[in-house]
Amino acid sequence: MEKVIIAPISVQASKTEAFLKLAKVMVAQSNTEVGCLQYRLLNEVDKETEFLFHEKYINEEAIELHNASEHFINFVNAIAPFLSKAPIIEVF
Repeated sequence: MEKVIIAPISVQASKTEAFLKLAKVMVAQSNTEVGCLQYRLLNEVDKETEFLFHEKYINEEAIELHNASEHFINFVNAIAPFLSKAPIIEVF
């Protein structure tokens, strides 16, 4: 059964450029994963520091593989200091 993840991300204004540089790599690598149907990063209109990851996977196992991937772990660790608040991650 397909799974969708919605993850809003709030970034400190001074860290937006660094976040986007890392996020572009993350999106590209995630879209090549087996089981990933779509991995997108969207930016709020008129809110340069507010982003939304929209992810779609073939099943829960594909999410687990993504979350255990080296690029995901490295990305999460790298952006943690850039965030202005903790993300709220929803899985549907």
